[in-house]
Amino acid sequence: MKEYIHATIASTLSWAGNIYDLLLITYVYSYLEIAFSLNYLDISILFALGLIGRVIGGMIFGKYADLMGRKPVMIIGTGGYALFQGLMAFSPNALLLFVFRGLEGLFMGAAWTAGMVLAYEKAPVSARGFVTGIYQAGYGIGYALTAVTYFIFLSSLASNWRLFLLTGAFPLILLPYIQLKVGESIKKTEVEKPRYKDYLDVLIKATLAMSGMFISYFSVFGNYTTIALYYAKMPPYFLATLMLVANIILAGSFVLFGKLADKINKRKLIYAGVIGLFVSIPFSVPIFSFLINPYIMFIGTVGFAFSTGFWPVMPLLLADSVPINVRGFLSGFAYNMGGLMGGIANIILGLISSLYGISALAKSIDGFVIFSLILVFVSVITWPRRKIVINN
Repeated sequence: MKEYIHATIASTLSWAGNIYDLLLITYVYSYLEIAFSLNYLDISILFALGLIGRVIGGMIFGKYADLMGRKPVMIIGTGGYALFQGLMAFSPNALLLFVFRGLEGLFMGAAWTAGMVLAYEKAPVSARGFVTGIYQAGYGIGYALTAVTYFIFLSSLASNWRLFLLTGAFPLILLPYIQLKVGESIKKTEVEKPRYKDYLDVLIKATLAMSGMFISYFSVFGNYTTIALYYAKMPPYFLATLMLVANIILAGSFVLFGKLADKINKRKLIYAGVIGLFVSIPFSVPIFSFLINPYIMFIGTVGFAFSTGFWPVMPLLLADSVPINVRGFLSGFAYNMGGLMGGIANIILGLISSLYGISALAKSIDGFVIFSLILVFVSVITWPRRKIVINN
């Protein structure tokens, strides 16, 4: 088997586990509130800690990935987030729950930073869009697996929510495979000293665009179980089915957009995804009573998931715009800072829900999504024009 295939498989599975662990807690918010005497704002902060940790991890480990290599950082990141997810499942008090979540986020940032760049650099130049799409499909795979696990635990979740969270430690089994089958994508002797400030314009635009991506996505999916169950009164089994189908569609859409990015202008693909999100959000999270229907929301959410498929094109546009010696840090910082902005948006939405109720939450979600999509559009349409040699 070709080396880049092993790199793609390992990176994709690591990313799937990363997202699985990030989003698994959204299914047990109510149990965490009872067990640790938390309110919805506290829960929103807990969710955001994973994203805050990602930024710090992306910055720290991104530099290490540029200096010491992608593979060791990927191993450290994958093992770290899986370990702390396991510890979080058995947290005896709220303080340790929050500490473990923050540390989990730190290693999540390391794993994404190294995994994405490793898959990109190992792939043939003509297939980098396709490989990046497959890698990003790990997002949909990971989220879809949370729905499968939720469905399995549905009848016993109240008594087994800790075991439910413990399933997030499974990515530990990836470590031997990464060590034995995945090669390094850079040679330290071939890498010049990084000059990050030379690419500040690209970093700013990428960070703004990825912030818009994450604000849009987490505004919806970071709160969707709450909206579906308590606002729309969606049956739990219907919600589990929706999350499974939507994220299978999402995974397929990532691959499709990635494949198209090898042949079609990347900016045009991003514009198409943004338009699709604009159209689908009123149906995914309806603010008008006549649209609050499980089947309408099902169609809207599947459409929203499909349109989110442009996500791998954004990191690909960044990777194509900068050389190898700065790619790890810039990719890690922009993507994970975007995640932090999504986390802050989620905290604000949690505060709105706590103060004004769930109807206000639904309206605010739609408003946040519209603002974030405008941010993506403006960032991409003003993207710096650079010509970079994109070989390794």
